[in-house]
Amino acid sequence: MSMKSCLATRKVCQAGYTLIEIMVVIAIVGILSVLAIPNFTLWIAKYQLKQAVSEIAADLNMAKFIAMNRNRQATVTIQLVGSTVQVSGLAGGVEIIPAKTFMGSVNGLPGGTATVNFSSMGMSSATTPQTIQLQNDKGLVYAVSILPSGKVNWCPKASCP
Repeated sequence: MSMKSCLATRKVCQAGYTLIEIMVVIAIVGILSVLAIPNFTLWIAKYQLKQAVSEIAADLNMAKFIAMNRNRQATVTIQLVGSTVQVSGLAGGVEIIPAKTFMGSVNGLPGGTATVNFSSMGMSSATTPQTIQLQNDKGLVYAVSILPSGKVNWCPKASCP
């Protein structure tokens, strides 16, 4: 119907949505948002922890290759500085991994400060596997494992096989 026919026949014409329809839609969106936010924050915390653990594994591998390339020992230190985790590395007194801090939700180092040394042959100086654990603000723990052979792995649990 056109506007003229609506007015001429005194019929009520609707154009758009009523206030009740809009309020129902807003209520549904609000309920869905309240349900989704906790899952979203958990996902973000897991993502940041995974990112930090995989970055530490990459830094350890880089230090191992630098030790072999420069034919000297390389040392990587992972420590808790304030409430954030920090990684840094040296080889022969020269900085190979500039000190960097991870995202704020990665805030725990359950095993305390960890130091990993790689020989000029790329092997870890530890005689048993080393495990470095990282924890996020949700209590989730991921681990990086360094074998005596120098192989570096990370896994999404507190210890690697």
